[in-house]
Amino acid sequence: ILKCSIDELFKQVYLYIQDKEALEENILYIDGTKFEANANKMTFFWRAWQKRYQPRHWKKCIEIIRQINTYFKKNEINIRYSIIKEPSIEYLIEIDERIEKYIAEKKFIRRRRGKHELAKLVDELKKSAIKMWQYAMANDVLGNRNSFSKTDADATFMHMKYDYYNHTNVFKPGYNVQAGIVDGYIAHMYISADPNDIKTLQPFLNEFKKQYDEYPKTVVGDAGYGGYDNYEFCKRNSIEAVLKYSGYEAKKKKVNDKNRYHLVHFERTTDGTPICPQGYAFDIERTSVKHFGLTPKVTIYYRNSNCAACPVRNRCTKATKGRTAQITPALEKEKKRIDELLETGRGKQLLSNRSSQAEGTFADIKENFKYTRLQRRGESGVEVEMKLVGIGFNLRKYHNKKHGKPKDDIILS
Repeated sequence: ILKCSIDELFKQVYLYIQDKEALEENILYIDGTKFEANANKMTFFWRAWQKRYQPRHWKKCIEIIRQINTYFKKNEINIRYSIIKEPSIEYLIEIDERIEKYIAEKKFIRRRRGKHELAKLVDELKKSAIKMWQYAMANDVLGNRNSFSKTDADATFMHMKYDYYNHTNVFKPGYNVQAGIVDGYIAHMYISADPNDIKTLQPFLNEFKKQYDEYPKTVVGDAGYGGYDNYEFCKRNSIEAVLKYSGYEAKKKKVNDKNRYHLVHFERTTDGTPICPQGYAFDIERTSVKHFGLTPKVTIYYRNSNCAACPVRNRCTKATKGRTAQITPALEKEKKRIDELLETGRGKQLLSNRSSQAEGTFADIKENFKYTRLQRRGESGVEVEMKLVGIGFNLRKYHNKKHGKPKDDIILS
């Protein structure tokens, strides 16, 4: 019952606060963080296992079927089973049922003399068939993921925060929780099993629209959200995307001997063709168009034909045929827009607000309230739990703000 009403409850609490506090409705600050699932960290299952071992078990099944055919041929029994290439659990079950029936009819069950040769082969076939079925089930559970936890099948193994004692990333089952913040209050939350933020933006915004009947006018996020598909999605839905892209910070760094030969620091011609530090323009090698996302993605592949006699070739490239570059004009246009926007006072203020509001929200929940591990299992249960946490956060913030309670006195009850 709670799951059916949690979205409406969350919405009504937020709209009440929005009405009382006159919150800014047009700008949504987005951030994501990983919460540890209520699952044992040693219960992992990897897609690589399914890819590696399922074909091996199928190969073993085929070998057993060949041995069964050999037995029938040796005993001049007119029975033979086909050898098929594609794995089929239904086919293995059919063979097992037929041979079991044959053994029962011929009374091959021997007492005190051990199992019949044919019965032994059937037992081996059953073991491999069970393994095949287990890997097929695991493949269904995996979906588009690379791992899951056997304790909580919806949880994905993700890199948590850096372990300063063991000097490694902590790898645990968890969920990627996304939150949209408006003036310090949580307007929307989205639970994802994908560890990458870039793939969560579109479903997050679609759910936001479903909840409030419209998209936000402006979305502000860090480099984890900046990408071609997300920029195109925002453009198509009339959303101002203030999303930094991967490499934004590196592009701002001063050019020196270490980064001089990075593509982001190359000069460009008027049509966007890169020019190497030695002054040689790249040549267009080919153009590709991909249709995987919302709109066709045009990528231009360049190659520099002047690398053979270049005195700094070893510092610039290891390619035998010259330095290459891949540029997507539409993405470069969006990057230029982001660069110009973030240099303005408004852009800087938006990033500053996001750092304090979006990142500050998760800092309160995790550090101040010590809420780092989930209690419920399953994506639906986690969604209910996190939205209850979001409701509590909003009510607590509203109450403390209304009664003038100092921030240091905020305690998770």
